[in-house]
Amino acid sequence: MPISRTVERQPTPFGLKRDFPGGRWLHQAAILHRLPSGTKRFYCGNNYSVAYPMFATILFPVDLSGTTERMFCAVRELVSAGAGEVVLFHVVEKREAQADPGAVEYARGVLEDWSRGLKAAGTPAVRSDVAVGTPWVEIVDRAARDHASVILIGSRPTGVLRRTFLGNETENVLHHADRPVLILKLNLIELVDGATCMLARDRLLQRVLFATDFSANSERCIPFVEQMARANPEDLIVVHIQDLRTLGYASAPQMEEFNRRDTRRLMELKQRFAAHGYAKVTPILKTGNAISELLAIIVATDPTLVVIGAKGRSNAAAIMLGGVSETVVHAADSHVLVVR
Repeated sequence: MPISRTVERQPTPFGLKRDFPGGRWLHQAAILHRLPSGTKRFYCGNNYSVAYPMFATILFPVDLSGTTERMFCAVRELVSAGAGEVVLFHVVEKREAQADPGAVEYARGVLEDWSRGLKAAGTPAVRSDVAVGTPWVEIVDRAARDHASVILIGSRPTGVLRRTFLGNETENVLHHADRPVLILKLNLIELVDGATCMLARDRLLQRVLFATDFSANSERCIPFVEQMARANPEDLIVVHIQDLRTLGYASAPQMEEFNRRDTRRLMELKQRFAAHGYAKVTPILKTGNAISELLAIIVATDPTLVVIGAKGRSNAAAIMLGGVSETVVHAADSHVLVVR
């Protein structure tokens, strides 16, 4: 059944109403995706009543280092794709707040300056806030309380092991958040003239690669990919791997049938994305180990962003990432949007 959520913010054109005259706004709008058959898919575990932008509210956890400003160029591009509101959020660790009573107010000042800069650059709405606690816990909690549609977070190497490449806080957010997480690899972003920034390889949404296994989690990626067309990407690559790890039982005739079926699915997606404004859509169907084949395609096509579901067809716990998405997040030399 449709749900109503109470939110403390200004109304938007997307299905908000007051619970009584002069009262608070009830949020009745969110993400609705209709498949070609007319069936409905509902996202973030909720049954929503009307269509709502995928990037409606972006929670942007930041630290106070210069690397944060590198990510502003990505924020501006998400705005061009239809992002409505950005929430700058900084967490002061408890021991830091205890050692320096002025740390919270200092952080508020920095975030206010950044908010003004993002507004001046064209971001429709910017809010900022500072909390005290364990960063990843506060980030996950804030995303839930704000009903954020995406968490935008940077990754920074903290060690030589691949498992620690993202940084501890980013890793924890990725594994515990109940909503999509867009991970910006800071090593792919460089400063220009010491002030502005650019993505090291063109724009964030220049070349988008969508990896699908046609599961429910992959279907949740589709509306995000559709909305990205508003930023005019040069190319969209739609990839499906016939994974021999799970299809080892299949006979040659069965594999031929699987290939025919999934080729048809890819062509349907191609037509769908082209109708949303993509000038070029390239479907790719491969057979082999899903992880190695997908990583090889990523190297060959050099996307600026990979979009992938948090898990595939397995019955793993909700907080665990699937093997393919886990590896892509850590190993791909590109930014990654992980959709739940």
